[in-house]
Amino acid sequence: MALAVERRTAEKQADALYAPLLDGNPSHPNGWPIRVIVASQTEARHNRALWAPSHLISIRAPGTKLLSMIDLPAERHLELLFGDATDPDEPEAARADAIERAFAFIDSLPEDAHLLVHCLRGIGRSTALTLGILARYMEPDEAAAALHGLRPEAKPNRHVTGLCDTALGLKGRLAKQALRFPAKVWKPAKS
Repeated sequence: MALAVERRTAEKQADALYAPLLDGNPSHPNGWPIRVIVASQTEARHNRALWAPSHLISIRAPGTKLLSMIDLPAERHLELLFGDATDPDEPEAARADAIERAFAFIDSLPEDAHLLVHCLRGIGRSTALTLGILARYMEPDEAAAALHGLRPEAKPNRHVTGLCDTALGLKGRLAKQALRFPAKVWKPAKS
């Protein structure tokens, strides 16, 4: 009985932390309403019990390790290997296939998924990928405003944002929104 009460309490806490960004999402194969937290690895590690994600995207540079992370089955944990480089010619820079893998992973999420996106050493890559994920379901300016709500101090990696922009066919509109970060107060873009 106590275990059932404890589980319901944990589920309520998770629902509050992962408040859906959309009421409905007919654009997602399973209707996932974008329940997401974006963080650094340190934050993810320290808050793993509280946040208790059902799905995880971990971004790290080649040669680095995930330390004491959330234990999830492989089908619920996508590991992406690329550095925080902003120059696409750098050997460790993100590549288009990483964005495609991330988007395919997102498409597989069930409607009730609680997603944590984190990266090792900062939040530039995780916020850039999250911006791209958001832009799959809303206009670039709305996606940027939603990211600001999730992470006001975000400074999305420009190269990763550009890859997301290209993958989504946004012709620079997402990249332009990423330049507005970090922002203490979010102001709607001027037309």
